[in-house]
Amino acid sequence: MTNKYSMSKITVLLDRDGVINKDIGHLDSIKKIKFLKGVFQAFRFLKKKKIKVIIITNQSVVGRGIISSRKLKLIHNYINNCLKKKGGQIEKFYFCPFHPKYGKGYYKKKSLDRKPNPGMILKAKKKYNLDHKNCFMIGDNLTDQLAAKRAKVNFFFKKDQSLFTQIKSILKIYEI
Repeated sequence: MTNKYSMSKITVLLDRDGVINKDIGHLDSIKKIKFLKGVFQAFRFLKKKKIKVIIITNQSVVGRGIISSRKLKLIHNYINNCLKKKGGQIEKFYFCPFHPKYGKGYYKKKSLDRKPNPGMILKAKKKYNLDHKNCFMIGDNLTDQLAAKRAKVNFFFKKDQSLFTQIKSILKIYEI
């Protein structure tokens, strides 16, 4: 069977907490990261297929003053390094530090980037030339679904199964 889409053209957008790692609320330390079932296998599979992975995540922990943007970058580097050691990789992390109610100072504002708004997805679509035919998003919240819908990106709720199993199932739709 011929692939309908070039594998290198497909991109997977993922929420972070609840999709890659256990959602514990405000993740403020690499010591608290617990990868979910099938994550390493999924990322290794995607890299082998030359499918890019981009993270789309609200991170008001920065805006709330719980951690600095520098510490968030260290957490993201740690996550990516763990994935790289297992044969996977994240192409890019998009995050929104703002919160309209709980943000402090500069960070207390509405933002087009904060899900359910589509800003981060729209930035990724522009940078990587994505459309509904060559990308999809997996998230675990209604805000993820709304952001994807507003950005005109196919969306799937994270199922209670391994991420690897779910991604393989979704890719069958794209005939990969």
